[in-house]
Amino acid sequence: MTGRGSEWSVTSRVGAADVRLLERAMGRFGAVPGGGHAFLARPGALAFVASEDEEVVGWCWGYQLIRPDTSSMLYLHRLEVMREHRRRGIGAALLRAFMAAGARAGASRMFLTTGKANVPARGLYESMGGRVTAPGATVSYWFQLAPRAAETSGCRALLLSGVAGAGKSTVADAVGRMLTEAGHVTAVVDTDLLAQFGPPPTVGHTSARVYDELKCVNLASVWANFRAAGARFVVAAAAVESVAQRQRYVEGLAGCDLSVVRLIADLDTVRSRLHQRDTGPKLKRHLQALTQSEPAPVATAVEDFTITNDRTPAEVAADILARLGWADDLSGCVVDPASTV
Repeated sequence: MTGRGSEWSVTSRVGAADVRLLERAMGRFGAVPGGGHAFLARPGALAFVASEDEEVVGWCWGYQLIRPDTSSMLYLHRLEVMREHRRRGIGAALLRAFMAAGARAGASRMFLTTGKANVPARGLYESMGGRVTAPGATVSYWFQLAPRAAETSGCRALLLSGVAGAGKSTVADAVGRMLTEAGHVTAVVDTDLLAQFGPPPTVGHTSARVYDELKCVNLASVWANFRAAGARFVVAAAAVESVAQRQRYVEGLAGCDLSVVRLIADLDTVRSRLHQRDTGPKLKRHLQALTQSEPAPVATAVEDFTITNDRTPAEVAADILARLGWADDLSGCVVDPASTV
């Protein structure tokens, strides 16, 4: 796998306090610096910056445009990622953050333009729901934005993804414990336990598709019960490997502001965990999966960010919550790291 250097994050919407960060991004991507304050002062201005440690690796910016009928739409003017950091999901995370901010502000649609020959960008836009209009040397894309159900319900969902042995269930338990100790009614679910079923039908389906679908629909049913009982947070260990699969979880966890975080770990550590917990065909299948080639570029649009699972579960959980922006929900919460091992 990769080390700590592979972690990146997208800042919350750039505000007046972040003007220096915006100026750094402007300088990094060839924009004339010095206009950060003026841009942020414009009504409807939106900007996001992706960084790795202290290095700016990507950014996007645009505007929310108000129509005469008081409805609004988004315009994304620029989205860029440093060449050496592409194919890691950074562009998708920036685009997702921009769209979510617009939806929360009331925009129902978004549009952008790109060059016809910009195949990587077009692949990203189409993988995230963009529809082509007015094709030519310059191509326009329109996006339908999700309704603001998450804003009105106040529910939040966290899916911890990653290969078998990355530590999804253990970290999910640690995140859930931190939220509950802070007084938040939280459901913690291991989706593998929602698909204990077999042998799977083989007519018209692959085994993997059957189990993936069972996890999605069963989590939706379980969440409905938890929510009726008062839960407002759900943390699930769930391998999410495609944009379509993420969308199925979005639909199943209706009313939740959903985030996907991918856990990564050293290959030797993953193999050791698998040998400790699995046997027979299951162990063989999981070990073989580790040797598979890197996923196609569309798969990198799945997670919001990655976290290296190389510390105690409590430390990894705290890092995830901080990067999600949920840390404010944990005021007064003190967790003994040893208690979550």
